[in-house]
Amino acid sequence: MTNHRYFISKGWMAALLLAILTLSVASCKDDEEGMGTPEITAVRSCDPAKADSTFTKAGPGSLIAIIGRNLSDVRKVYINDQEVYFNPTMNTDHSVIVNVPTETNGFKLTAFDSTLKDEIRVETSHGTAVYAFKITAPYPQISRIQGLYPRQAGDSLYVYGLNLVDIEKVYFTDLSSEQLDTTKWETVGGNHVEAAGFKTLLKDHHQNSRTLAFETTSELGVVIPNLPYEKGTLVIETAAGTTYIGFSKYPGQPIIFDISSDMPVPGEEVVISGREFVQVESIKFGDITLTPKQFTVAASEDAITFTMPEVPAEGGDGVLTVTTPGGVGSVLFWNTSGLFANFDGNATDNGWGPNVTFERANGDDPPYTADGLMAHFFLEEEGQQWWGQMIYFRKDWDGNKFPMPSFDLIPADASTDDVYLAMEVFNNESSFNNGTFTGYLRYFLQYDSEDPVPENADNGTPNPPETVNQYDTFRWADYSSGTFTHDQPVLADIDGNAPIGKWYRHVVPLSKFGKYKGKDYRFVVENGINQFRIQFINQGTARGDVDVYIDNVRIFYKKK
Repeated sequence: MTNHRYFISKGWMAALLLAILTLSVASCKDDEEGMGTPEITAVRSCDPAKADSTFTKAGPGSLIAIIGRNLSDVRKVYINDQEVYFNPTMNTDHSVIVNVPTETNGFKLTAFDSTLKDEIRVETSHGTAVYAFKITAPYPQISRIQGLYPRQAGDSLYVYGLNLVDIEKVYFTDLSSEQLDTTKWETVGGNHVEAAGFKTLLKDHHQNSRTLAFETTSELGVVIPNLPYEKGTLVIETAAGTTYIGFSKYPGQPIIFDISSDMPVPGEEVVISGREFVQVESIKFGDITLTPKQFTVAASEDAITFTMPEVPAEGGDGVLTVTTPGGVGSVLFWNTSGLFANFDGNATDNGWGPNVTFERANGDDPPYTADGLMAHFFLEEEGQQWWGQMIYFRKDWDGNKFPMPSFDLIPADASTDDVYLAMEVFNNESSFNNGTFTGYLRYFLQYDSEDPVPENADNGTPNPPETVNQYDTFRWADYSSGTFTHDQPVLADIDGNAPIGKWYRHVVPLSKFGKYKGKDYRFVVENGINQFRIQFINQGTARGDVDVYIDNVRIFYKKK
């Protein structure tokens, strides 16, 4: 019996072996026809320059080739568990071409939906193939870090930025961020120490209202490890890429990026933007020093706000400094080297009419505060007119030119796109920018020149310099229908905004003036400016109120 069972088992094994051989032959035949078990072996880019490379992740919107075996007769393709379109005419037994959808088209990323899978799934008439593949969020950015000083092991560091999702690693290196900025690298070098821990505190995924692209406002809490160095760089590696920012155990030197106005009037709110505004001790300009009770540091430590108390005494260095335990940061402030007129006797009124009035703030009515005299445009229910109130000043009757900042302050080759006619403005509920009122301000800059005709003049006839070097924001779009447009809001600041009921800096790029278009600052200085005019005009019949104060007309520079 035992031997009998043995021989029966032996027979079954022979039959099984025969069946396997038969199936193997059939399988090989199927594979040759692309109808065997489907398999994905790689994903390649459809970019010819990258066609030889395979990869395991891509961004939304990428065109990819799914490579494998037995991929013919594809019925459906899924990425992140979502069906995506493929072109069946491009389908072969070894490839499928797919365009990864974008979030704006409703595609969901696993970074924001944990129920989805990081995989590609191809369903054919003869089976299904699955391949691990990551669709990444947008590239990460760190904007700033915040944490108490001195920073020690176990302390929390708060990291703010965009798209800090799908995080793979958080660590520190003893290389400086400047070294990483200026060297080529595939992996971050230096002495790495991994963070003692990190946690996502904010992951606000939303669509940017301006660009319509999806982005994620992010905040991380990072636990500082035991670092053998005092300075270095915090590095965050995500599926989409690597981002980094400088790190120090002790406060760094404050850095000022910008200031809301370089020559504010008393009572004006001033905002200093930058970084490392940590434990700010003082703000100083000229003979004035502000203590911590007189300014507010943002919780993000990247902005300081104060109210301008008074104008510094003449003869100062024209610089504002911010002092912290980490050092001193500075920016040009109340530097009078480019001041044309503050209406307190430093320039001469040409006396043309109708003239504006020159007034002092009384503290009870808008604009409430100001330094000395200010020019006041005031017109109630003003209708169409082509010659309205004006400020028209010259340096003096001897023909001298207004002062201009030196090339140390404004580079000689600076574009006139970045050099501005600037002034402090208080717009007290004027009718500008309401879509109906065609009133605007006309600007003239007069200079000494034997050839007053600009290169872009319509004809070659000599014109008075003031009519050549003129700028109007106003344009008729269709005069017969009464529609019009402005190059920018009337009285716009450098960001294109026109606040109401507060002092702020209004600017006009010198490139808007015919003679200066396409020129550099050296050209402006060499020609000189000896007169300026700011005049109210209303080209349409719509009536409106004008109530605007102007002070501190000057030249200002800011590189975009």
